[in-house]
Amino acid sequence: MSDSKEMNKIPMILTAFATVFATVMVLYFYGYLNFSREEQGMVVAEFSLIKVGSAEAGQMRSRAADQVAECVDGILILHDSRHNGLSGLLIDDRQRVVRCSAQSVPVAE
Repeated sequence: MSDSKEMNKIPMILTAFATVFATVMVLYFYGYLNFSREEQGMVVAEFSLIKVGSAEAGQMRSRAADQVAECVDGILILHDSRHNGLSGLLIDDRQRVVRCSAQSVPVAE
């Protein structure tokens, strides 16, 4: 017979669970984890398409919008200047991503 003492494993298991829980809570507190559901999504602005050369194009306001668009890896990303750090993908009404090309706009001669 061996005289080795058997270790109690329950404190080790509880310590492991507590460590994982504390790590998740610290990451959530500092903003590295965000838990959001689809119904919690925020609509910042709605957009519409105006055909170039139409009568509606002459009725636009001179003040620019609060959003700035950027083409990243072929996908249109919008940054909102009113909400610091808020950015997202531009999608259509069917939840499809709006693609873009990084080409420059041709100049009319």
